[in-house]
Amino acid sequence: MRPLIIVAFFTLFMLSMDLYALRGIQHLLPPGQGESPLFRYVYWGITLAMLGALLVAGSRFQQQRDPSRFFGISLVIGIFLMLYLPKVLFNVAQLLGDAGVLLASLFRIPAGSLRQWFLVPGAALGVLLFISIGMGMVRGRTHLKVFREEIPVLELPQSFDGLRLVQISDLHLAGFYRNPAYIRKVVDEVNTLKPDLICFTGDMVHNFSEEVDPFIDLLNELKAPLGKFAILGNHDYGAYFRWDSKEQEAANLERVKAQIRASGFDLLLNEHRTVSLNGDSLDIIGVENWGKPPFPQHGDLERALRGTSPDHPRILLSHDPSHWDLQVCEKEDIDLTLSGHTHGMQFGIEIGNFRWSPSRWTYRHWAGLYGQNGQYLYVNRGLGYTGFPGRVGIRPEITLLTLRNPGS
Repeated sequence: MRPLIIVAFFTLFMLSMDLYALRGIQHLLPPGQGESPLFRYVYWGITLAMLGALLVAGSRFQQQRDPSRFFGISLVIGIFLMLYLPKVLFNVAQLLGDAGVLLASLFRIPAGSLRQWFLVPGAALGVLLFISIGMGMVRGRTHLKVFREEIPVLELPQSFDGLRLVQISDLHLAGFYRNPAYIRKVVDEVNTLKPDLICFTGDMVHNFSEEVDPFIDLLNELKAPLGKFAILGNHDYGAYFRWDSKEQEAANLERVKAQIRASGFDLLLNEHRTVSLNGDSLDIIGVENWGKPPFPQHGDLERALRGTSPDHPRILLSHDPSHWDLQVCEKEDIDLTLSGHTHGMQFGIEIGNFRWSPSRWTYRHWAGLYGQNGQYLYVNRGLGYTGFPGRVGIRPEITLLTLRNPGS
């Protein structure tokens, strides 16, 4: 029954969007053009093709365990968003124009070309959004950027002053199963930064351990003399797939862990490691995923902190930035927390110091560096994608953090 409801919902949504958008387009076109049989065949043909593609993608959803199919399924979602988000925007503008015409008629005011005043900018914004989403899939998905920050750490030992820590996050490797060149580019860029430490903050896979298989040797090429550390993200547990049994799900998780370790990372599961250099030490603490419901809460910070020294600087790896708000900031003596998870919703605007994304409606801290009373959180924008196979305005990120003693 549920698949039928989903099909009915999308069919109704698409038909309502298309019917109303067609009316607005016909108002903008010269007389007769919007009524021609060729125009109607093309217009409704695209709708039927999109509906058919959604039905095929939906029927193959359970086949996504084959990573080679993942991009195709995601691409259908991307094309759907590219076609229908601009129509939603155009229809909102059209609705405002219709409301204006209705109000004018109620007060017996000549409406003239009032509707056009809304339709023209609505169409322009719709075309701009269409192009932006298309470019986000073609180029934005792999338009890599290195973000650099200096982090002041009180009482940072001299040996670690200037330490170069590279953070990467949210690879979701299934999305690049057919594009390993992008992961090669990531590895080469990280190594070019000559990091002392590399920290991976979760979501190596989208769901399945098989996603890692082609990339193990490549990820082993990541080099950092003081170590490579990793944690699990919410997707690494495979919780977004309908497994045949709990045993099958657990076996997949154990293999994900094994694949991360085989890629050269020290996987921290509610535990810590002490990194030493020239007689000085700092603690790298890693918790399993801990997020606000519905995201899983496997993290155990108390357990991970056991055995750490209050005299050592502490760096916490925790996938979900919500954890910093709820259990870390002003509650634990942790200097720096590294998170990912949000992807900046893969959509937003970043110009100079101005940043905006719909992600801010869900997460108080969604991208970049945040600080409060000497404690810092850095939220990495991620390297991969989920759902929409692209990025618009929020570029995939490698982070270079340089630790500094503010008193030196």
